[in-house]
Amino acid sequence: MVRTLLIAVVLLIVLTGCLYDSRELDHRSLIMGMAIEEGKEHLFSITIQLPVLTQGTETGTGPSAREFETFTAEADTLWDALSELESVTPSILFFGHMKTVMISEAVAKEHLPKVLDLLARESSVGSQVYLLVIEGSAKEFLQAESPLVSLPSLYVNRYFSSDQKLSRSQGVKLYEYRRDSNTISNVATLPLAKIEDNVIKIQGMAFFKNDHLVEKLQGNLVGLSELMKEDRLDFMNYTTVVEDHKVNLSRIKLTQDVDFDETNPVQFHLKIKGKGEVIAIDDINKMIDNELIDKINKKMEQEIKTDIEQLINKLQQKNIEPWLMGQRIWGLNPSYFNKLKWEEEGWKNAQFTVDVKFNITNTGQRDLFTKERKER
Repeated sequence: MVRTLLIAVVLLIVLTGCLYDSRELDHRSLIMGMAIEEGKEHLFSITIQLPVLTQGTETGTGPSAREFETFTAEADTLWDALSELESVTPSILFFGHMKTVMISEAVAKEHLPKVLDLLARESSVGSQVYLLVIEGSAKEFLQAESPLVSLPSLYVNRYFSSDQKLSRSQGVKLYEYRRDSNTISNVATLPLAKIEDNVIKIQGMAFFKNDHLVEKLQGNLVGLSELMKEDRLDFMNYTTVVEDHKVNLSRIKLTQDVDFDETNPVQFHLKIKGKGEVIAIDDINKMIDNELIDKINKKMEQEIKTDIEQLINKLQQKNIEPWLMGQRIWGLNPSYFNKLKWEEEGWKNAQFTVDVKFNITNTGQRDLFTKERKER
């Protein structure tokens, strides 16, 4: 009996100790998204996106003209800007439901360490929050409404959570950025986004070294960079020209094997295998026969090889290596890694051979209604 009472008292103390910060939902300002950019009068401008909580009714939640509101404040420190924001909201700011943090390109170039410090010190910020770099105004991006998902922060979250994405930038969560930036090369990536013709577009990739934005990619190079890092890429689109015909390919899948020779400079060997489907051709009367398929395969092999070599050269010139190449060497042979002087010249001088094999798996031509009968 005494033991039972003692256990009950201990549980009561533990449970009540967790209630010091307990609040009803309507006593919290639930931040769904946050935009950080340079201010007009102060160093920083922070905009927060809050869902509009409507008055409950007998049948449930009442209707609302808008599903979210945004509030903006400027200050010379991020914490002072947040304090200013809390003074104009009816309840305390709560970061536990935040989905995205949108960072302007200007802040990403110079002040990302301060943003990361802010997110690290606020214990309620989850490590699953998505980070984005915004070309243009981060505030305008946070305020943009999509006809598909009205809350921009939820739109971004759903965008990156979707499976089988076609030629999309990959989402990067807070913990993933921290993990990548702590590798040997101190390089990490974030997706690039912008508002164009009142439409949200997330297509590019930003590269960071020591938490400063140093390079950007667009187009096919974004997907190929994912291949270089993850050794696989699914559901990429591609357009090429064969026999003066524009050929569109879809559902492209690429895999990569990497090996290296312990020379100085290091010699990497990339063996890439790919497959895809012809989704369209500009001349619908053009028969995609075996001869044309062979030409498409050879053209794709050459173009993928050229694009990868261009991508490698672009990042070697900037001396940024986001694909864990140096990490592979360091993990297998630390002494050899040190001889290469990776940070100073090892990556910039690295040599590559790129071998690509590609096969069309489907042409999309299921029926041919204009077949001509041939005499035997």
